[in-house]
Amino acid sequence: MQNNMKHGPYDTLAERYDWMQGANPAREQFFRQLFAKHGVRKVLDCACGTGHDLILFHSMGCEVFASDLSESMLTQARKNLAEAQLDIPVRQADFCRLPDRYDTEFDAVVCLTNAINEVLEDAQTMQALRGIRSVLRTGGVLVFDQGQTDAGMWNPQRFCPVINTPDVTRLLVVDYAGDSATVNICDFLHTEDKSDFMRAEVRIRVRLQDSWTQALREAGFSDVAFLGDWDSTPYDKLSSRRLIGVAQK
Repeated sequence: MQNNMKHGPYDTLAERYDWMQGANPAREQFFRQLFAKHGVRKVLDCACGTGHDLILFHSMGCEVFASDLSESMLTQARKNLAEAQLDIPVRQADFCRLPDRYDTEFDAVVCLTNAINEVLEDAQTMQALRGIRSVLRTGGVLVFDQGQTDAGMWNPQRFCPVINTPDVTRLLVVDYAGDSATVNICDFLHTEDKSDFMRAEVRIRVRLQDSWTQALREAGFSDVAFLGDWDSTPYDKLSSRRLIGVAQK
C-alpha cells in the first residue's frame, strides 16, 4: 500500500484489511505460471500490505523480499508472517525510491491491488516505474493490477459491495473527479455483541490501458502486455473488468 506513512488511511485500516482476503485459485495459478515462464526466483513485493502474497510467493520456492510505505500495514504483515512461521525481510520503503533501498536485482517486482495508482502525479509515476525497472534484472518483469478498466469507466460504479458475512460488511463508495477518484472504505461490524462503523479513505489516479502503455514504454520497458483477468484472458477495452499489466525489462 502506498500512502503517507504518518497519517495515511492504513493507520486505522491495517488491522481489518485482511477482511478482504480469500482464496483465489486462478490468481495463484497465474503467478505460478508467470514465474515459471520468466524464471522468477527472486521477487520483491514493493507494496506488500499485510503480506499474504509473500506467503504465496514463498510457497512457490521464491526468495521473497517485501516493502511498504505504511508502517501500520508492515506491522500487520509481520504478524501474519510470524503466524506462518516465515522469516521474510520486510522494510519500510517508498516504491518511488526503490533504488535507494535495494542494491540487488530482482527477477520480478509486483505492485498489486491497485497500489500503483496511489501515486497521483505523472512525474511520480514515471519515477516509480523507472525505479522499479532499475532494480529488475534484464528480462525481469513488473506485474501490477487494478480494478479500473476502459469498459468500467464508461459507466463507473459508485457503490461496490466487496464483503458481506454474518459479522462484517464492507462497501466501497467511489467518488470520481476527472482522472482521479476517492475510494471510501466503509466497514460495518454487526456481531451479536457489537455494532460499529469504520471508514477509511484512499485517493487513486485513474489510468487505463493507453496511458499505461505510454508510461511503461517511456520508462524503458521493452515488452508490455495486458490481461483482463487472472485466468490470463487478453485485456479487452470493451468488456474487461480488471486490468493486469505485465511489463518486461
